[in-house]
Amino acid sequence: MNGLEGWRHPLTEARHRLGWSQDKLAVLLQARGLGTTRKTVTRWEHGVVPDAAAQAALCELFGVTPDTARQLGWPRWLPTGRIAAVADSWDHPGTISALSDVVEGALVDRRNFVVLTGAELFLPVYAWRLSPGPWAAYQDDGRRQVSAALVEDLERLVSIRRRMDDEHGGEPMLEMLHADLRFVVDLLKHWSYNGDVGRRLHAVAGQFAELAGWAASEAARHAAAQQYYLAALRASAAAGDRALAVKVVHLMGDLASETGRLSDATQLMDVAVTEARATPATVQALVLAAAGRAHAKAGNAPAARQALNDANSSLGRAVDGDAPAWAYWVDQTRITAWTGRALFSLGDYPGATRELAAALEALGDSYPRTSAKWLGTTAAAQLRSGNVEAGCEFGRRAVDLLFSGQVHSAPALALLKSFRQELSVYEGAEAAREFAAYSSARLGGTAFLTMQEPKIKKSV
Repeated sequence: MNGLEGWRHPLTEARHRLGWSQDKLAVLLQARGLGTTRKTVTRWEHGVVPDAAAQAALCELFGVTPDTARQLGWPRWLPTGRIAAVADSWDHPGTISALSDVVEGALVDRRNFVVLTGAELFLPVYAWRLSPGPWAAYQDDGRRQVSAALVEDLERLVSIRRRMDDEHGGEPMLEMLHADLRFVVDLLKHWSYNGDVGRRLHAVAGQFAELAGWAASEAARHAAAQQYYLAALRASAAAGDRALAVKVVHLMGDLASETGRLSDATQLMDVAVTEARATPATVQALVLAAAGRAHAKAGNAPAARQALNDANSSLGRAVDGDAPAWAYWVDQTRITAWTGRALFSLGDYPGATRELAAALEALGDSYPRTSAKWLGTTAAAQLRSGNVEAGCEFGRRAVDLLFSGQVHSAPALALLKSFRQELSVYEGAEAAREFAAYSSARLGGTAFLTMQEPKIKKSV
């Protein structure tokens, strides 16, 4: 869909979702003391803005909080069922529309968000594969001209944000990244720029959206993360950045795996692996290792081992200087850890402990959030090998990282929650009792009871 072709007012879409005619909506509003008629609804759907009393009644009818309505403004707050970055056209206007939807809605009223699955999820992924991008992205009727110097500053800011995410991440980073993305989208919508600057602005938008998706995932905002990723995929296509697009698809696969959608996860990883063949060897190693983990979680040991072997081979072919700047952290230590996590999923707990312990030693203190995840998995691997005391020691190290306030990671906390649940069968062991008390004192007794499952939208 290009421009306004096929466009329907959000109120039209919102009432159609509920099976309401204009007359039905008018009657429902009349029951709330308004003098609404069918003609009134028609006028609203042709651009007239309802007054405050009418919007308050509409909020009640559609189940939208007043705060959400105030933040988004009319008619963006109406629940149309539209998922940001899914239905827009694959061109410059469609990309701007998708990015605008994400910056306006991804962080608002997330309780009503759903996670796409199946065909509905794969539609934009396959559209990306067929997209002829990059496409011309220039604009000469904006308020001001975007300078090359400003774009360079934004490119440096993306690198700074990535380093900040290494040390902190999750919820504290998300609001900041969302604001960064909003600023870039504002430039794309309202400023003038030539083709080269436009391409670089789209590339920056793609990186900010990808980072925001990662931060949202770490904060357990799974539906918001998916929307950021879909927007990042579209922006990277606009810029012709295949390596970033491949990374985004693999992150979508990670998200699917994290939320228990293993079929979606392995299919997304297969797409990423196929499309990565035209990217640097380091990017290939990244997506192959991620695919190995996904296949292991799905119980496909041969596919997992093959992917991990290929990841090591790809990393061995990497040439200094040919990888994207964002891939600075992809190294042998990561491949070793991903192998350990895959072995854990396959039930090889001694092997998982061996690989993860080696990776933790090599990692040192550089990536505390990553360490917390690896420590949580190692703790569980030790416990399942019958080594209760060793498991509790690894668990204590993970707790210390989370308790310090330096690390914010819902997945790391979920790993500790799972570990403590498994540890409960060893409640007679002194080490188990001590760990339960230690973790409760530092993380709070309710910290392990507040994890929420995302709502999943099933495709028909």
